[in-house]
Amino acid sequence: MSAPDRLAYGERQAQLLEALLRGEAPPAGFAAEQAAASGNSLRRKRAGAVARAWPALVLALGNDFGVRFDAYARAADAPASGDPLEDGLAFARSKQCGAPPGDDVRVEVLLARAALRRHGLFARAACLRSPQPRLLVVVRLPWLGARRLVLAAPRTRR
Repeated sequence: MSAPDRLAYGERQAQLLEALLRGEAPPAGFAAEQAAASGNSLRRKRAGAVARAWPALVLALGNDFGVRFDAYARAADAPASGDPLEDGLAFARSKQCGAPPGDDVRVEVLLARAALRRHGLFARAACLRSPQPRLLVVVRLPWLGARRLVLAAPRTRR
């Protein structure tokens, strides 16, 4: 195969992959039905990896998770690292995710942000409301890893 032919072939492959991932019609010459099935399969595989890394987010979205993640996957590229934790964090922050997060999702987001921090200090806190008010503090130190501390709200006397 000549160099121009290889280049043209590579461009057609890239066009096909982009169409599959975005859920768009494939380039001319490809079977549309098979391409649609392949694209759905690729997006479901990506959603499954994110679902395993983000169980609280999946639980919070319930039956809407699949539809919402598919909309997100059609609009956003997977991270270059391929890390489902990173992909899920981007999804959780996206407009396609939609619902305001509950306590469990806020915990997952903080822990993911700490885990994805590669260098330097990470320290963040979140107010948790249920079953009683408390403060979650997540700290990641390069030599120690991530640590969590939950501080209960002081009880008031009546």
